[in-house]
Amino acid sequence: MKKEIHPEYQECRVTCACGNSFTTRSTQKEIRVGVCSQCHPFYSGKRGRVLSEAGRLEKFQKKYAGVNYGQKTEV
Repeated sequence: MKKEIHPEYQECRVTCACGNSFTTRSTQKEIRVGVCSQCHPFYSGKRGRVLSEAGRLEKFQKKYAGVNYGQKTEV
């Protein structure tokens, strides 16, 4: 390895948007992230927004059940 060309590898503070923070090592002093293992649905087990989006097709079909959509009706 060449001397004096590599960045310094130091302790780093990682801060998430949810408020969680932890210490690791990096070439940067501070890292800000939007999602961490404490708030990500895959790691936390919480369904979050996915639960509110479930059944969108059924909700649409229920809402517009009696609408003709401009189709001709048989006489």
